[in-house]
Amino acid sequence: MEVSKVKRIDLKNIKRINKKKVGFAIAIAVFLLFSAYSAVALQKDPETITSQKMGSYMQRGVFQHKAFFSNTSLYGDVKSMKYYPKDITESISGVYVYTFTPGDDVTGRYKLTIVTTYYISKGKEKIVLWEEKLVERERELENGMMGEAITFNMNDMNRRMEIVKEGLGIKRISRETKIVVQVLAKGKVNGKYIKEEFDQTINMVIDSGNGLIYFTNDEVEAKKNIIDKNIQVNYVSFLGKPITVAAARKVFPLLALLSALPIFGMVYTAKAKTPKDELKDLRRYMIEGIPNKVDKKITLATEEDLKRTFELIDKPIMHYQEGNSDVYAIVDTGVVYEYRRDN
Repeated sequence: MEVSKVKRIDLKNIKRINKKKVGFAIAIAVFLLFSAYSAVALQKDPETITSQKMGSYMQRGVFQHKAFFSNTSLYGDVKSMKYYPKDITESISGVYVYTFTPGDDVTGRYKLTIVTTYYISKGKEKIVLWEEKLVERERELENGMMGEAITFNMNDMNRRMEIVKEGLGIKRISRETKIVVQVLAKGKVNGKYIKEEFDQTINMVIDSGNGLIYFTNDEVEAKKNIIDKNIQVNYVSFLGKPITVAAARKVFPLLALLSALPIFGMVYTAKAKTPKDELKDLRRYMIEGIPNKVDKKITLATEEDLKRTFELIDKPIMHYQEGNSDVYAIVDTGVVYEYRRDN
């Protein structure tokens, strides 16, 4: 009685293979998990900013003026106008007023300067020859307000013009006079601390061409809203615990990258351990099947023998498995050429 041989199963090898598969699956799952959290974090803003108007405030600077005339037949002694006739205007007086509204809790300082500049024109360029300050005052604001009286004596200014011309030795000379106001206001408005600067330059134009005196930029307003910004930090939940979006944008992509390294290592190792397929060039000429009865069997020892046999006979290679071996066979007129390769 013939006893059949039982093939032994290598349990250790099977366990090793299963452990590798489980490890690979876990690495893939961890990579996909951190990739998904990275996508969620990148789609969400780190912060949500909401704005609410709490109030407003306004700064206003105005120069209110009037002229005194030498010829009273038309305008009388004094009149406030936008344009004054140069030849009959003896002086211009006024009050510059700055107000910060609401200004009950506003303090600060201001500086008011009146400057006359003497110059000549060279094309579009102004060449300044002499500059002098007529007035310079610096004081404190009171309840967000200030007021300064200003007077221009045109006769005195004309005499000064002649003195400068004689001193410089230049007859064709021009002048411009400016009122420069600089304010720094600070305090509380609607419960919020503010600190604001206000600048205004008023030009006194003495136009010899049309014989008029007038002021430009003599009224300026600057209004601002008080905005209360609320910044809310956004979170994402990770395993039931909150983590800020800003941190998640850094941590999750890094963890996804680190979890991908073992996957690349496993794939590279598996490819490195895979034996080279010596029969790669013959695969397209193979068919699955088992040869019928043959008269004679010739065993081939190597892959090279199988390749040479195929080149000589030029018939399909039949492939089938028998036990733990791959069998490659070429049949030619009752003779089978067989190559076996154990797995």
